[in-house]
Amino acid sequence: MARELKSEALARSLREQMDSGELPPGAPLPTTAQLRDAGHSTSTIQTAVAILRREGRIETRQGARPRVLPQRAIITHSASYVTPVDGKRATWKSTLADLGMEGTQELGRVGEVEAPADVAAALEIECGESVIVRPRVMRADGEAVQLADSYYPLDLASGTPLARQGLVKGGLYGVLAAVGLTPGDTEEELTWPSPTQEEQERMRIGPDVCIVRQVRTTRVTDGRAVGVDVMVLRADRHRLRYHLPAQ
Repeated sequence: MARELKSEALARSLREQMDSGELPPGAPLPTTAQLRDAGHSTSTIQTAVAILRREGRIETRQGARPRVLPQRAIITHSASYVTPVDGKRATWKSTLADLGMEGTQELGRVGEVEAPADVAAALEIECGESVIVRPRVMRADGEAVQLADSYYPLDLASGTPLARQGLVKGGLYGVLAAVGLTPGDTEEELTWPSPTQEEQERMRIGPDVCIVRQVRTTRVTDGRAVGVDVMVLRADRHRLRYHLPAQ
């Protein structure tokens, strides 16, 4: 595990004060003098401020102290990622753009891994059987707000863009169309666990930050599960909406 830089530790400390309400929206950050008195060097302070500004947590103006910005809610409709509207499904980028934010994603190493127990159960394969994983960190205005790790059976994903490093045009649905499969039902399960150490490190959050774990299983028309998305959402940044039509 990489050692945390002093500037990253200071940025994390200030971020935690914002999340706890100790530094509410509109409040100024501690002065440079106060932070120096706390043992931080000028270069550490400047870098930490730059990190928070890049994440969209603060605003800086010449001649004024940096101030905490309000954090806008990320409102998502699960159905919009599954059911096309005017021939298009929602994407992270389009969802965030509709909310006036920039949505970006950082793709980790794509490759074969042993299926975690819950993923294996959802895909109806043996625990530990190899699957393709596509791990991503989702960002809103530069801040990590969600993890999205997608798992696919080897026999489906091997030899397709799902198994290659890089973005996949059309995602899973594009690959299904290319191999002649038709999407069927999609299921979601929500839980509210504490973040694991790995999740804390990937999103740069503390152990007390509340998260929602959202597991989405996609099936084709014959009932076979062809994809499992395991998403970890910062609860303080997300609002999930579901439309449940009458029968």
